Order: sequence, then structure tokens, then C-alpha cells
Amino acid sequence: MKAIRDYGVGIGLLLLVAAFILNTFGLEARTYVLALAGAGLLLLLAGLGADRKRVVALLTGRRGRAAGASIGYSLVVLAVVVLINFLAGRHHTRLDLTEDRLFSLSEQTIRVLEGLPREVTVTAFFQDGEPTRQKLQDLFDEYRYRTDRLQVRFVDPDKNPAEARRYDVKEYGTIVLESGERESRVSVAEEEAITNALIQVTKDTERIVCFSTGHGERGLDDAERSGVTLLKEALEKQHYVVRPLLLNQPVPDDATVVVIAGPNKRFLDAEIGLLRAYLEAGGRLLLMQDPGDDPGLGDLLAAYGVAFREDVVIDKISQLFGGDALVPLVAPEGYDGAHAITRHFDYQTFYPMARSIEVAAQLPDGVRVTQLARTSDYSWGEMSQDELQGGTIQMTEGVDVAGPVTLGAAVESGGPGDEAEDDPGLHGEAVEQEDQDDEVASSPPASRLLLFGDSDFPSNAYFNVSGNGDFVLSGIAWLAEQGDLVSIRAKTATPRIVVLTSQQAFFYFWTIVAFAPLAITVAGIGIWMRRKKL
Repeated sequence: MKAIRDYGVGIGLLLLVAAFILNTFGLEARTYVLALAGAGLLLLLAGLGADRKRVVALLTGRRGRAAGASIGYSLVVLAVVVLINFLAGRHHTRLDLTEDRLFSLSEQTIRVLEGLPREVTVTAFFQDGEPTRQKLQDLFDEYRYRTDRLQVRFVDPDKNPAEARRYDVKEYGTIVLESGERESRVSVAEEEAITNALIQVTKDTERIVCFSTGHGERGLDDAERSGVTLLKEALEKQHYVVRPLLLNQPVPDDATVVVIAGPNKRFLDAEIGLLRAYLEAGGRLLLMQDPGDDPGLGDLLAAYGVAFREDVVIDKISQLFGGDALVPLVAPEGYDGAHAITRHFDYQTFYPMARSIEVAAQLPDGVRVTQLARTSDYSWGEMSQDELQGGTIQMTEGVDVAGPVTLGAAVESGGPGDEAEDDPGLHGEAVEQEDQDDEVASSPPASRLLLFGDSDFPSNAYFNVSGNGDFVLSGIAWLAEQGDLVSIRAKTATPRIVVLTSQQAFFYFWTIVAFAPLAITVAGIGIWMRRKKL
């Protein structure tokens, strides 16, 4: 009995700990673990029972009460921690505290994810241990935090060649997105490419952008500064189909958007007729026209209440940024904040040698015009060619067009509900279903035009300057009624470089590297010697 009283509790605790370790690491069979735990528990209880007087005195004494209070506090803290983890598991929030928001999705991507109409399966073919794989996995974690309609799996094509053959994957880094009968592939592990692939794979219609040719327009296959190959590649990244268009026959029925980029030769009357018929049938046209060029589309545009002025825009603000006054810029405050194209757009755009757009005071019935991009008050439309050629350019009151001037305009015409949308008196009124059906049947198809007084800004030379490329891509997405397609600027970390003078380096070395450890050592020795004397 004395041995059990003296050693039962200690040996019992050791046996319980050994049983826990063996069970955790699976080092022994379960039967032996249970036997060991049972023996430990019996010894523990027997030891406590044999020395019950000391145990009772310990529990009821001052130290016992203090220990009980400590245990109670510990249990309360443990309960709070468990409750916090329970709530965090069901109502969790992720915070990105980096200055450049490196680990946050863009607003465009969040809107796309929250509006996914159906399930999407993503299969990413990456080798195990590849650095890009971890980066992509982190990105998809952010995606899945925003939606539960995204299923992601990673496949190593070397270890699973059957999967690679099934998807006909021939390159590492291929990402396949599937939804319903649609499939989209990207080879760039970046947010913009993946988000646009998500949009495309959940859309059931193909978007085709046709670039007109034969009038000196900028070339789709021209990789020089004047071409638009970068624009073409960006559209294809967003899964548009890009085709050239020769207006020797009606615009194809499957053309989503027609782009006329900087024509310098006149269109034939028959070609203008084809464009007019296309717009009247609900077509979508992007027209970019440079100063001094007249492609003969004035009458076509006049039917929608807009025109290109015969001027060249001068902008003194550009000179403050070290640029040329003949390269006007549009700052974020110069955009229309209500329109779908510019609502979330906050980048400057530059327009080398641009002309301004004039909007009629009285627009035709059913036509709405939004002045998307306007220059500053320190700009104007110069009408004098003599001043432009002579180099002495000044604003002439009553002759030149005072700023701010419009460089980009969006036009909408026709479609049901145009007038009701503009007339606040019609909102909230009950309308009979028959009247609504008649209105829809009699309304002309909705058409859209997007005009810019310059075709240089989306060219290869300026596509990646500030927000130029983003702006034209957003405009085409609006024309195609695919406003959820996005152009997301890549996130880059701001370099953090500290340059110290020799005096600063000397100071920080002795205060941080040398003095702090020395002070801690001296303080420790002092405390040890003081306790030794006591």
C-alpha cells in the first residue's frame, strides 16, 4: 500500500502519457495501447485513493484554491478560444494588409465570381513542386473564397499521362476551364486571363470583332508601332474572335462589333450604305478617326447627332508632365462616372494628335450620347492650320473650341425602353402587358457607337501607356454587351530600398546589433548575481 501511495500517481501518469504517444504515432497495436492506458488509469486512481487525506488537504488548502482559480481561468480562456475558432470557421474574413494589395482580387474579378451562373471545373496541369503552381494555388484559394461554384484540381502530367492525353495537353502550365458544354484554355497563370476565361466558359455565345480594311486602317498583322497587333492579342486573350472585314458585301450576321481604326481613304457610297444598314439593324461600331482625315462618314454620324470637328486638340496640362501639347490627356476626373465603360476606370489616357467630337444640341429621337472622355480646362480645339504649321499656337476666342473638349463619346440609339429610361415621370407607373409587348415589337433594334478622335492611342506604340489599352478594351466589351470582360492591371510590389549613410549605419550597428544583446546579457548576469546573494 505504501508503494502505491508513493509511486502509484507518478507511474500511472507515465503510463497514460506513453499510451497517448503510442496511439498518436501508431507505434503499437490498439489492444496494447488500451491495456497500457487502463493500467495507468488504475494506478493513478489507486495512488490518489491511498493518499486521499493529502489530496483533500491539497485541494482545500490555500494553494489548492489558487490552483483551482487558475484552472478555472484557463478553462474560460480555452472556451473563448474555442468559440472564436468556431465563429471564424463559419464567418471568416481575409485581410490583405500589403500596401500594393498584392494578395487581393480586383473588383472586376469579385463581381464575376459573385455572379457565376453555374459550376465551373478547373484542371491545371503543373508539375509537382513547380513554383508557378503554388502561386496559382494561392490565387485559386482567393477565387474559391468568393464563390462555391468553382472546383479546382491540379494534375501532374508526368504522373498522370492519361489525364494529359484526355485533355490533349502538350505543354506544362495549361489550365483548362469547363462549364457545361463549353471549354476554355489559358496558359498564363494570371488573374486577368483566368477571370476572362471564366466569363467566356459561362457564356454560350461567340463574340466576333471585325476590323475593316481597304481604307488605310491600322493593320491587324502590323507589328510595327502603327499597327494594332497588341490590341488584337489582348482581344484574343479575352476570347474574342478577331477577323478582318472587307466591305464588298453586307456585314456578316455573326459580327458582334465592327472596328474602323484610323481610315485615311474615303469609303465608297455602297460601303457607307452597308454600314448604315448594319447600324440600323442593331449593329455595334467603334470608329477612331485622326485629325485631317475624312473617310466620308460625316452623314452617317450626323444621323446620331455627333460629328468630328476639323481641329487638333492642344493640351497645356500635358506639358506639365513633360509631354507635348499635341498629346492631350484625360485625367480620371475627365471621365463620365455614370457610364458602364468609365464607371470604375481611374487611369489617365493619352491621345497623340487628336481631334475633338461635337455633340448636337438637339439629338435625334431615341438617341443618347455620353461624353466619355474630356480634357482639362487648359485645353482647346485649335482650328487654324496656319498656327499648327507655324508652331505659334494660341487660343483664339470665338474661333477655337474652348476646353474642356470631348475626345471619346458613346452613342446609343433605339431599343425598347429608351424614352422610359430617360423620363423620370414614367418610373413607377403601371403599364399594361399588351402595351409593353407592342412597344418591344415596334422599337428598332438597339445600336451602339463608340467614337474616338484619335486612332494612335490603341496602337502598338501607345497601347501599354497608362490606361490606353484598358480603355479601348472596356469600350469594345461595352459594345459587345459583354461588360463583365475585364482588363486587370498586373500587381507589382513597390521596391523597398533603404539607403543609409555611413553615420547612420554606424549608429544602427551599435544600437541594434551590438548594444541591445550586450545590455540583455549584462542585465541577466546582474539578476543572477542578485538572486544568488539572496
